[in-house]
Amino acid sequence: MLKNYLFLLIFSFSFLNSFSQSDCSGAQAYIVYALSNSNSALEANNLTHAKYYAAKAKESFENVQESLKDCQCDQVDDFVYDAIAYLSKAESAEKKEKAYYYAQKGKELAQATIEKLDRCTMTGSGSDVSSNTTYEADELSSIAKQQEQLKQQQLALQQKQAELKQQLIQKEAQELTLKKEVLISKMTSVVKNNIRTFNDALKNFNCTNEILEDSSNQIDLNNQSLESIRLHFINILTELSSEYTLKLKSCI
Repeated sequence: MLKNYLFLLIFSFSFLNSFSQSDCSGAQAYIVYALSNSNSALEANNLTHAKYYAAKAKESFENVQESLKDCQCDQVDDFVYDAIAYLSKAESAEKKEKAYYYAQKGKELAQATIEKLDRCTMTGSGSDVSSNTTYEADELSSIAKQQEQLKQQQLALQQKQAELKQQLIQKEAQELTLKKEVLISKMTSVVKNNIRTFNDALKNFNCTNEILEDSSNQIDLNNQSLESIRLHFINILTELSSEYTLKLKSCI
């Protein structure tokens, strides 16, 4: 009778220990996500991505916290609570270095949580440990796939940004070409009007042999800058004024 009692006692202890390990397996799965997202936040090359992964790490810790309701493991609750508090502050970080600091705290607490959960579950059977290891490997594989998808999305976004930048450059070039054409047309008209006015004045003073000629179109201005085009026509108008004065004097 005593032997049967001892057998039942040992069996019950083993069953309860295995049941406790099963209750902690959910937390073990989520904490892997928390660690991975914290690492991604630390590896981010800008504030936006750092805050994004910090938020994902916080969400993973919240899932861990929810999974710990039936998991009896000392100190884990405190680790998770502190991690959520730190990662929550990353959302309002104004500098990348500050977001890194909170992400680093999340990473350290994730590692501490994993270590503590491992200690709490290592008392189970070898098959349970093997099962957990396989489950975690699957979870890590899933995380790697998600990270690869995110990388592809980032590359697609960069390509789209490059295309938009090229379109903007082309649009600006078209607008500049149009501005040049309008300026050339306007100034050419001004030059012609000045020549007509000067020649009419010369005719009135019987200087018919001193007619001014239009030379404003002898140079291709389309490849010049706007400032160069303006300067070109200013020089032409200045020369015309000087030539008109000389021709007028020659008729006296």
